[in-house]
Amino acid sequence: MGDRPICVLAPHPDDETLGCGAIIHDAAKRGISAHIVCVTDGSASHPASVAWPPERIAMQRRRELLSACRLLDPGARVDWLGYGDCKAPRDPETAAELAPLIAPNALLLCTWDGDPHVDHQSCAMLARHIARLRDDIQLLFYPIWGRFTDGHAQVSRIHASPGAKEIKRQALSCHASQMTPLIADDPTGFVMSQEHQQHFLAHPEMIIAA
Repeated sequence: MGDRPICVLAPHPDDETLGCGAIIHDAAKRGISAHIVCVTDGSASHPASVAWPPERIAMQRRRELLSACRLLDPGARVDWLGYGDCKAPRDPETAAELAPLIAPNALLLCTWDGDPHVDHQSCAMLARHIARLRDDIQLLFYPIWGRFTDGHAQVSRIHASPGAKEIKRQALSCHASQMTPLIADDPTGFVMSQEHQQHFLAHPEMIIAA
């Protein structure tokens, strides 16, 4: 991945760990700390919950994000933009506001626009706008749900160190609202299956060139 500073644009709290957790950790071990920008608050994961209204879910997911990032890279800078879930911006004006926050010559990692989720696609468009404004930035994409679809672009597989695999497992467990039945009063709410969790932990991380 080179020695560029790393900026991870994550649509939701947990995308940073699922898509780039090992990359973040291995870079930090080489002295390259990450800048993680979480775009939405992830508050729509359990819309029928009474005990967990959107405001409480957002607070929980922010805590989960910070805990996961402390494990992946204790020196990481974490920015929480707080847009509503499924309302990630994709406009050039927001990109112009974000572009100056990214370090010079950074590697910008963002979810892939082939992912079947509106926030992932919006963030990919946002990242493309940023890259047009900052010709010093190298833009690469990481698929999340796009891993499981057919016909996606050619990918590069990034093999993690053994230590990074274990830290990624610990970081993923921080996202309890999405990985466990923590929010128990909405049977239709999102909880990632054990099979998908194991896939993200066992398989190399994937990068797609812009």
